[in-house]
Order: sequence, then C-alpha cells, then structure tokens
Amino acid sequence: MMDAFRLEKQTDRVATLIFDTPESRANVFSIAALEAFEAQIDALAEETQLRVLFIESAKDEIFIAGADLNEIIQANDPESAEAFVKKGQEVFNRLERLPFTTVAVIDGACLGGGLEMALACDYRVATTHSHTRIGLPEIKLGLIPGFGGTQRLSRLIGFAGAMEVILGAKQLSGEAARQRGIVDAAVPRGYLAFKKEALIEAFVAGGTPAQITAQRSGAKWYERFAPVRSVIAKTAAKKVQAKTRGHYPAPPALIEVLKESFGKPLSEGLAIERAAVTRLALTPEAKNLIRLFLISEALRHETAAAQSPRTVRHAAVVGAGTMGSGIAWALDNQKIDVRLKVRSIQSAAGAVMKIRSIYETMKKRHKIDRRHLRLNMDRITYTDGEEGFGRCDLLIEAVSEDPKVKKAVYEAFEALLSQEAIIATNTSSISITELAGGLAHPERFIGMHFFNPVERMPLVEVIPGKLSSETTVASVMQLARTLGKTPIRVKDRPGFLVNRILMPYLKEAALMFEAGETVEKIDRVLKDFGMPMGAFLLIDEVGLDIGAEVAGVLHKAYGERMAMPPLFDKMVKKGWLGKKSGTGFYEHGRKHPSVNPEMHALHSGERQLDAETITQRALYMMVNEASRCLEEGVVRDAAHLDTAMVLGIGFPPFRGGLMRYADREGIAQIVDALERFGAEYGSRFEPSALLRSMAQQHETFYGGA
Repeated sequence: MMDAFRLEKQTDRVATLIFDTPESRANVFSIAALEAFEAQIDALAEETQLRVLFIESAKDEIFIAGADLNEIIQANDPESAEAFVKKGQEVFNRLERLPFTTVAVIDGACLGGGLEMALACDYRVATTHSHTRIGLPEIKLGLIPGFGGTQRLSRLIGFAGAMEVILGAKQLSGEAARQRGIVDAAVPRGYLAFKKEALIEAFVAGGTPAQITAQRSGAKWYERFAPVRSVIAKTAAKKVQAKTRGHYPAPPALIEVLKESFGKPLSEGLAIERAAVTRLALTPEAKNLIRLFLISEALRHETAAAQSPRTVRHAAVVGAGTMGSGIAWALDNQKIDVRLKVRSIQSAAGAVMKIRSIYETMKKRHKIDRRHLRLNMDRITYTDGEEGFGRCDLLIEAVSEDPKVKKAVYEAFEALLSQEAIIATNTSSISITELAGGLAHPERFIGMHFFNPVERMPLVEVIPGKLSSETTVASVMQLARTLGKTPIRVKDRPGFLVNRILMPYLKEAALMFEAGETVEKIDRVLKDFGMPMGAFLLIDEVGLDIGAEVAGVLHKAYGERMAMPPLFDKMVKKGWLGKKSGTGFYEHGRKHPSVNPEMHALHSGERQLDAETITQRALYMMVNEASRCLEEGVVRDAAHLDTAMVLGIGFPPFRGGLMRYADREGIAQIVDALERFGAEYGSRFEPSALLRSMAQQHETFYGGA
C-alpha cells in the first residue's frame, strides 16, 4: 500500500500528500493503508524546513470514504478488533503531533475515518461542491467512531454538538460543516487553489493555526458542568430508545462514551472510545449492518453488463399521481429534463406542488438553496397533449394498475418516441412480458418498480421481460444508480420480489385480527420485533384498494395461499381505504393515528395470541415465500433478497435481512413451526421444498458466513 500515498513538494516549505489507492474508486483506511500513512508521517516528521502540509485525494468525488469495513467484518475476537482501532488512533495521534501545520483539503466524500483523519489536522478546508459530504456515519453500521472521532469532534464543537452529529449520522455539505465549526472554511471548487495560496502565505509568514482558528466555538460554557451534560445525555438516550426500541447497541454506547470521556485527557478518552468500539465491532448487530452496507454498495456501483448502457438525459413520466410525481422529482433532482404527461392542467398543478414540496423539505434541511430549487423546478415541463416527447431517451409509465390502461399508454407513446427510447413501467405486480405484448419494440420495454415515497425509499426493482434486451437492462440499472437508488434485478414473476414476500405477512396479520386479536397488539409486537411500522399501519399507508389489487394478481398466480381474507373487501366497501381516505385500520385525521374504533365489529372470533406466536406466524410466512422466490430464481441469491427486503419494506437491518434472520432462528425450527401452524390453521403454511431440503441437510442460506 506504499503506492497509495504520493508526496509532492511545491517548495522546501510546502508539500502535498496525496491519497490515491491503486485500482479502487475510493480511498479507505485499511491496516495496510494506515501503516503506509504512518510511514509517510514518520518521514515527514524529520523534515526541518517544512511549514505546511496539505493532505488531498486524487479520487474523483471522494476524499476518504472511511475505515476498511472488511477489517471489521473479519475481526472475530477482541484482540484483532482492538488492534485495528488502536492502529488508527496511534497513526492519527502522530499526525496531530507533526511539528508543522497540517491542512486537510476536502473535496468529495469525507466520512468516518476520513473525517477522523481530518480532525487530527490543524486546519480543514472543504469545497461547496455537491459531492462534498462530511460526517461520521458509523452509527448506521452498528459502531461509533473509533479513530478518535468522538474525542476530537466533542472538543471542536462541544458535547451536545458532537452527540447530535454522530447520533444522527449526519452527512453535511461543506458549507453546513463550516457553519457547525467542523471545517474552518468552505469555498467553491474553482476557488480552492486561491484559498490554498492564502493559507500558504499565512502559515509560512508566521501565522499559526491558533491565530487563524480563534473563532472556533468549542464546547459551550455550560457543558463544563456535569449535571448539564447528564441532562443532555438523558434526553438523547430517551429519544434513542423511542426510535430504536433498544435494538441497536451503538447509540447508547456513544452517549456513554461522550459522558465518560468528556473533559478527560485525550489519551484517557481514546481508551474509553477504543473499548466501546472493540465491544461493538463483535456484536451481531454491527456484523449484520456492515454486511448489508457492503452488499448495497456493491449493487449501487456494480458495472454494467457487456452491453453498453444508454445515458438518459431527457425523460418523460406518464401519470401525475403520488408515484409519478415522485419519479419525476427523482429524475429532475439529478438534472435530467422531465416532460410530464398529465390528464389535465389541473392534475399537473397537483404534481408540480408535490414535487415542489419535496424540494422545500430539502431546502429546510439545507440540502439545496432557493436558487437551486428554482433551477430544478424550471427543468420540469408538462402537457396534456402529445407534443414534446420526441427527444426523450426514456418514458416511465406510472398510471393505475390496469393492464388495459397501461397498454393504451404504450400504444400512444411508442409512435411519439424516438427509435432508441426505452419504455419502463412502474407496475408493482403485473407481468412485464404481458404488458410488452403488442409493442413494436418489446426489447426496449422493461419494469422499473420504485417504492413509495420515492424521495425516501432507496430500492428499485428492475424487471426484464422475456424480450427485454441487455442494453435496456443495463441502461435502466445505470439510471437507477444515477438517481441514488439501489437497483436489484428481479425475474418477471407476478408480484416480483418484495410485494410477493410482503403479501403473506400482511395477510397473516389480517387473519390473526379476524380471529380476535387486536390491531394494537399485533402492530406493537411487530414493531417490537424491529419492523419500522406495524402491519396494519403499513396497509393503511399503501391503501387497502391498492393492496386488494395486488392481492388479486397474486391470488390468480399462486392460488389460495395468497388469497386475501374477506376483511379487505369489507373495508373497501365501507370506504375505509387507509390514509388516503382518512380511515382504515387507523383513523388518520390527527397528528398521530389512532385505531379505528369500529374495527372490533369485524372480528369473527375471540382468539388471543402470545407475542411469540404472532411474530412466528407473520415472519415465518415471509421466510417461506422468500424461499420459494429463491427456488424459482426470482432473485440472484439470499444476499440480494435480504437487501431488497431491508431497502424495500424496512425489514430490521440489525437482523441482517430476512434470510439471515431465518438462519439465526434455525431452518429446522422454522419448518417444524410451519408444520405445526399448518395443522392448526391450514395449508397456507405448507413449507417450501427448499426449506424442507435445507432442514434435512442442516443447511443455511448463508452457509455459515
């Protein structure tokens, strides 16, 4: 790894150390990289004339992405985990002790260990370019910063400030980081050379970091008092418990580290930090979260197939509802011109308002400014006619789940689009091959299933039909990545992947309710398991009418195990469609939904269940259907399936995904439970052939990994 660093001397007094990991799109601190960095620091410490060292990256859009997560995954004992953390701390301590001024020049992603390195420098300057993101996101991986980040950040911006940034896993723009005091300056990328010249002049002429950084706020005066810090910590712990329900050990560990170390010498604080990180690195939660992250990153950056993908610069969206508006925003947000086809100018106004509201939320969070909001909105045009679609590279259809309506769209637009344009459907369940029937160019037709709300949900299911070309597949996969989504290729089967696995779970919840259990208890038990919301609140969010449509498609394809209980039809007839109508399983008129008081009248029994039974009936049904998807080759493997379920429905990430959860439960135990439930409740619990075979052969989905 020695060739990962290149030292360039501008003069005897000024040098630049460039981080450029060979054959990699990103710089990360592995053990080897840390050792190479340490060797550079040791050599630089002998320089007698050097006054200023800039540390930069040669990577496009990335400064330093963090520590090498593979080192953490491979650490299976406290000694190896601690050795990695200690090495990072020691190297950055050496950086901090260099006898001249060090400046981190941040242009691109500066995350985790990258920011921890920058914090060990005397001065930090960042660009205001959109690709510059600065933060300590380790909490999302079941960890806390371990190379000194908790200690140096709390000294720099205070106890409460550090807790907020680290607990929130915030990724700040260069300007936002400057406002918080994390970096000392934020300048446009084109002005960076001038800023460096000014710093060289100041430092070489005798200026000191202490003089230039005198405006740093540091800890607040009141944070010196232990009772004040205790109140801040208790408030944070209460919020963490409410959000995580105790499933994630890293947030409370972070709070304790900051409480215990604040005000102590750096060496003592680093020891406290190191002990906590060593402990967290060996937890199943951290291992699961890191594995999911690595799989997701691989999917997001996977290179295209042999066929060269087409770049989408101009796109059309047909349908101005919730999904169509969200898709139009996602395209526009990546500077892709959007032409919106609407039924009427009135419906266009609603779509534009929805798109603008997303941007307004982004502006409130300082992700864009007013000027960019206006520029983005100006890229969107709309029409209720047929003009202006000739130059579109792609059309995405997002109309109602009716094959006749969808096919009418394709028939009308295939003649309007160019000969190379791709047509994609956002259908959530209808066969892509069926929808392509009648098209003159079915090879340029494909499924591109976004999840609601588009602005927050990171998954896109990419579903080729039988005649979809590999160029079409590669183009849509690349587009999804451009939009910041994680695309997963899925076989063209009814319901595709996520909705097919989700539906038996929702059905089982409904059947448990019909038999006498309460909405409140079932949803509470499933949230206690780790689901982001209960099954019934999820149904209300989707809409019972939409759920009934999808259930109808799945029932027709897969038989009685997918048939929705009569409860759904009764509720739809009453107009209880969920959030969209104001009433479903819950009433949605207030700040917090409350259970619909009339639901109890729809009970057909008085059967009460314990929490374990509720969990197993709902979750094992998902495992069973997921195993059938793997049997049929709907998705490549268990890792891709798990990623889809985490990103698509929020399956608890700390559990590592549905199939990793199944491995931990034990395949034989799941098969036994399904057979027991089948004897009591019916054939829908019949274990799949794959599960039976795995139980007999003592196999797991991950093979012990």
